[in-house]
Amino acid sequence: MKINLDIIKEKFATFNIKKWVKKNISISTKEKITFLDSLSSLLNSGIPISNALKIIIYQTKSPKTKSFIETIHTNTQKWLPLEESFLQFPKIFNNFDISLIKMWEVTWKLWDVIETIKNKEEKTKELKSKVIGALIYPMVIMTLATAMIAVFMVYVIPKITDMYKDAKVNLPSLTQTVIDISEFLQVQYPLLIVWFIGVIILIKIFKTHKSTKIHWDKFVLKIPIFGTIIQKKILALFTSSMSTLLSQWVMINDALKITASALENDYYEKEILNIVKKVSSGKTLSDLMWINLISTWKESPFFPIELSSVVKIWEQTGKMPSLLQKISIKFNKEIDTLVKNLATAIEPLVIVWVWGIVGTIIMAVMLPFFNMVNVI
Repeated sequence: MKINLDIIKEKFATFNIKKWVKKNISISTKEKITFLDSLSSLLNSGIPISNALKIIIYQTKSPKTKSFIETIHTNTQKWLPLEESFLQFPKIFNNFDISLIKMWEVTWKLWDVIETIKNKEEKTKELKSKVIGALIYPMVIMTLATAMIAVFMVYVIPKITDMYKDAKVNLPSLTQTVIDISEFLQVQYPLLIVWFIGVIILIKIFKTHKSTKIHWDKFVLKIPIFGTIIQKKILALFTSSMSTLLSQWVMINDALKITASALENDYYEKEILNIVKKVSSGKTLSDLMWINLISTWKESPFFPIELSSVVKIWEQTGKMPSLLQKISIKFNKEIDTLVKNLATAIEPLVIVWVWGIVGTIIMAVMLPFFNMVNVI
């Protein structure tokens, strides 16, 4: 096969390293919140956006964060809209951020919009922290226990095995099984490490690739306990974002589209975009959210009856933002309860699991001693 060097040269000629670097810049949620908070406060104080950005650049210590703020500052001096600057950093600003800026940059309350984005980021960060916080202790215990068991199986069991061979003791099936596992780990541990890394890479690709992400997003919602927490998190973000957008007088169809992209779940996004199409054709939102199934005691796999009922009330009263905010608070409280219960339930289960494995190994090691006594 002949390689066309002209095509390769053309690709390199059109490749812009600066644009590539900008596109792949990412900062932590904490840094983003700090930036938005500072920008909102300075703009609200009457400071022009160019001067506000210059002040933030001076205060920022992180080189990566300072770099992207300097780019935004340069763009504002060229009179480029703020949304165009945000679009250059897709790993920092999502569609929700850009859509809000695009709609409200022309008003005199840009600081209010930036404050809204900051509040959404804080709520999202808080939800993630709650779930991660509940899992840290069990994961640490499981990691340490697994490492301890692996060391025991690789280094301790072989020495005990040699002792049993010298004593010529008939080994019970449990002991022989443990020894077989130990020998397998000693020989195959490089293969197991490669296999483990490979599985992690495959999962990473599956959950991020455009064609398979929707299947992953659907799968995680069906995981026992954790799926319920993830769905509550999505619903809390959905209701909070919709409340924010509708209170800013964004049209319902536009609000649904923006919120769908902000959920970061392709399975939910696809369903919401389907709803937008049907709403445009004249169907009511509450019916599309399965309000008509209440009489049959069935429930939408996407939206609980309480949420579709709130939408039905809005269609009759017009008080959607305040109702959605209340139900968002309710979902957050349910997440708190689920996370606390999860932490309470997992800790004893992990302890039982660890002691069960350790106890089995100890029993397997001790059983042959009884045969050794008989031989002596």
